Amino acid sequence: MKSSTGLSSANRNLVYSWLLYAISAAGIAGTMAFMVAMTRTPGVRLLPSARAFHVILVGHVTFALTIWLLAFISTVWMYIGVQTGLPMSRKAGWVGLAISLAGAAIISIPILLFQGEDVMTDYVPLLDTPLFFVGFVTFLGGIGITAANYLVAVVRRRAGTSPGPTLSITEYGMACAAVAALTALVALAVAALRLGIGANGRVPAEYYQAMFWGMGHSFQYVSVSTMVVVWFAVVGVFLGEPKINERFAKVLFSLFALFPLATPLPYFLYDAITVPTRKAWGISLDSGLSLPVMLLGPMLIVWAWRARSTRNVAWLKSMPWSEPRVMTFAFSVALFAFGLSIHPAARQGTLQTPAHYHSVVVGGVTLAFMGLAYHLLAKVDRQLIWRKLAAIQPYFFALGIMLLVAGLLGAGTLGAPRKTYDAAVTGAAWLQPMVIMGVGAGIAALGGAAFVAIMLKSLLHRTPTPAVAAKRPALVGVGGD
Repeated sequence: MKSSTGLSSANRNLVYSWLLYAISAAGIAGTMAFMVAMTRTPGVRLLPSARAFHVILVGHVTFALTIWLLAFISTVWMYIGVQTGLPMSRKAGWVGLAISLAGAAIISIPILLFQGEDVMTDYVPLLDTPLFFVGFVTFLGGIGITAANYLVAVVRRRAGTSPGPTLSITEYGMACAAVAALTALVALAVAALRLGIGANGRVPAEYYQAMFWGMGHSFQYVSVSTMVVVWFAVVGVFLGEPKINERFAKVLFSLFALFPLATPLPYFLYDAITVPTRKAWGISLDSGLSLPVMLLGPMLIVWAWRARSTRNVAWLKSMPWSEPRVMTFAFSVALFAFGLSIHPAARQGTLQTPAHYHSVVVGGVTLAFMGLAYHLLAKVDRQLIWRKLAAIQPYFFALGIMLLVAGLLGAGTLGAPRKTYDAAVTGAAWLQPMVIMGVGAGIAALGGAAFVAIMLKSLLHRTPTPAVAAKRPALVGVGGD
């Protein structure tokens, strides 16, 4: 039976479960982020020891940059798939969710019990204990099943005797994200094959850095391509059908799938332990990540300009700036663009590196996902609770991230080290920017907590919303309602 959202009850329950899982992971990540930031803030020192700081930092990065992002991306795969009628397997959808959730639960055990030595690698900070890796691999298995489910559905529809309509930009973009996700898992498998299981006398940090190098780069493409899909989808809500060259847009989206295909290759060409030191590969992959964004972004501007010309109205003034989907999009674009302008390679080992990825990922990617999360509430028959708070929540979160990034960037420029418990040593040259970082972290934490609270309250508050769902605009290119 279908509701006014256009989703059957079974499909709606599946999307709802993935969304609830993703939001819960974001809440856990945000809580640990606040603990880490307050420990780095002069005069606060929330966590009592370097050991506690590093374990919570590992937990924060794991839940923020892996579990929350990939769980929400899986939500998008499931939603777009069922909304557009792709022949996705509901059983595989539930299996992927169950395995992924089990993996996240297993990962939590060593974090809560402070088990294992922390290894602060760039791509996957981890606790060097078997339980962490069992959970991590289990989690990735669930995500891989979900990505494969979406990609197989796309292939089946296009290869059928009666192929469906041409893939929309959003459908095609998420297919490219699925290719990148599966490539990430292949890169991890190749790395494990070439390196062997266990450091075996090698420096643990170097071993794990090499192990997750290819996977980490590929998953960056997954997150960023999904962010751009969300940009197009949200713009479509307010500006109607795309007024762009869709074929060229799909060519650009294809780059998100093509560049990651190179990530397993260095493990065969060089001694696997030296792969992260091959700067040419890293620079090429980083450039490949930014290239399609820098071209797809202007296409959005052209789309908006054409919509303005068609309507002959001051569309900037008429845009609903109190609508959280609009503001999350605007701040997402701004923070992602600023993050691209920061070059962490210039001062490696300093807080300039987390300034870069907090602006790009925590700012750009997360804000885009927040906007789509608000949109998905009506699609799972839930009503947005606390609308006034939702209207100002993006402003709080974005302002906090801006201050946090400014503080990290300022301290990093002065040489403040990253991943360090005592980065805010009293009297150090970077004391003032670290205070700014702490203030920003506090504001961002309020904005993040507000988002999680709004979403959980809305998701757990069972209120039939046929009238509300009917009034809310559908995502253009995602099947409509």
